[in-house]
Amino acid sequence: MSLVPAPEDGAVRALRHIDAGARALLVLGGAGTGKTTFLHELRKTPRGRQVFLAPTGVAALQLGGQTLHSFFGIPPRILQPEEVKPRVQVRRLLKKLDRLVIDEISMVRADLLDTVDRTLRIARESNTPFGGVQVVLVGDFLQLPPVVPYAEQEILEHMGYEGPFAFHAKVLSDHPVARVPFTVVHRQQDDAFIGHLSAIRRGERLNEALTALNEACVRPHRSGVLPVLLTPTNARADAYNQRGLAALPGGERQFEGVLKGEFGLDGDRLPVPERLVLKTGARVMALRNDPARRWVNGSVGTVTGIGPHSALVRLDGGGSVEIEAFTWERMRYVFDEKTGKIESDVVGTYTQLPLVPAWAMTMHKAQGLTLEDVRIDFDNGAFAAGQAYVALSRARSLAGLSLVRPIRPSDIKVDRRVAAFVRDFEASALAG
Repeated sequence: MSLVPAPEDGAVRALRHIDAGARALLVLGGAGTGKTTFLHELRKTPRGRQVFLAPTGVAALQLGGQTLHSFFGIPPRILQPEEVKPRVQVRRLLKKLDRLVIDEISMVRADLLDTVDRTLRIARESNTPFGGVQVVLVGDFLQLPPVVPYAEQEILEHMGYEGPFAFHAKVLSDHPVARVPFTVVHRQQDDAFIGHLSAIRRGERLNEALTALNEACVRPHRSGVLPVLLTPTNARADAYNQRGLAALPGGERQFEGVLKGEFGLDGDRLPVPERLVLKTGARVMALRNDPARRWVNGSVGTVTGIGPHSALVRLDGGGSVEIEAFTWERMRYVFDEKTGKIESDVVGTYTQLPLVPAWAMTMHKAQGLTLEDVRIDFDNGAFAAGQAYVALSRARSLAGLSLVRPIRPSDIKVDRRVAAFVRDFEASALAG
């Protein structure tokens, strides 16, 4: 999709900063504000040698890039500055780099971003921040936070970090960062719903927002539609899915995923289960866009037939499609001496039907999806900051959203440090 230049268009402003040579750019926006479209636009038009990275394997697959840890050769633990010693092949690649793009920046820890900075400085023999490479950071700190075990929180405090978030990284404290907020929501059209979601995202005007959502959504789901149920824990989502499958008559068919090369060796979860069990009547969700555009990532439907290597699915949005196995490719960036470009090589593949059971899924796994019909079971309560907002903001409309029980104020968890940073970020971006 082409971007239409407009003064208030965040993506156009961000691209202008990049083209003007901003050394660091922070692009933040809530759910459905066009961050993914911006990344596609940045990739589409050549702007020098650039790589696209993400903190997790699944996020890297969706981005068509590589994980931060594998690209830089960083072990999955806290590194002291003196321990950062990039390998020869990493140094060779980093010397050729013009731009580093990191998606899902909310899940990148401060110490990891500082390790990235130090690795670039060493590899490029430069003491400037990030070794002089232009860095573009994209995400939403008010969605899911980085994982920091309690023992590591203490270590980070001893290392002088005020908090675990990427904006606490020391490299950003004295490095000018261009700021572009994405504020226009494209996923939802109802201004009142958008306002309630914004209040929950920020932890502001909660009484008003929760009262309105509870009055509108604590009800049976709209008739004639089977919603995807979102819940905080894997155990509860698995229980819903197991009950849904067991209630169906007839035999089941098992599809086994095939791993090759280096796919899955870093411990990251697979994009879809290695063992997928289906029956006719099963509720499923596609987790890939169809190249022929018959369905998209997040399309939901019901299995109406099962073949040796495919499933026939009647989509809730209309039409029946045959969904066959898809091959995900794990990429590794390399520098091609002949072309003078940074290329991506395939180092591993995973082949499986791009489907998951869709009676229920966790709020965490739903991040990034747009769903027409969502039912939310908060169970004993959301346990992570941003979790409730991620769940509620998947719904395209209030009509397609229902709640098993009322949302409680205790379900809304917003880290005060993050809320303060985002307020300052938006105010300074508008002032600039």
